[in-house]
Amino acid sequence: MSLIDNLHIAQTEDTPEVYFDVQAGRFRITGRSLPENAYVFYRPILEYVSNFLGINKKSPVEMEFKMDYFNSSSGRFIFELLTMIEESKFGKTDFRVIWNVDVDDELMIEKGEELQSLLDLSFEIKKL
Repeated sequence: MSLIDNLHIAQTEDTPEVYFDVQAGRFRITGRSLPENAYVFYRPILEYVSNFLGINKKSPVEMEFKMDYFNSSSGRFIFELLTMIEESKFGKTDFRVIWNVDVDDELMIEKGEELQSLLDLSFEIKKL
């Protein structure tokens, strides 16, 4: 039994699906992110990840993104999330970020490349 429950937030028209499976070590964020208030949407996710980082005993984690689009305020929170992981004692060795993107989606490829260049994390851009 885990010290922290899995997190699941269902996808809506304006927010992505968020599914963090602690036991499997798989965190997934998929869809579009255009919430009316990005703080309200992303703050519980940041708090969850912060709690996870506090109890994780060096279990490897794969964080997978498959974003169709995100607005600038969502981008700030995605960057904050990844920065929190980077600055944790687990970030550089035990977290692997996979940025899934359609091969023809130049905007999301660029956003992934920008994040990759700003962070010192294991970060792979997969063009599907």
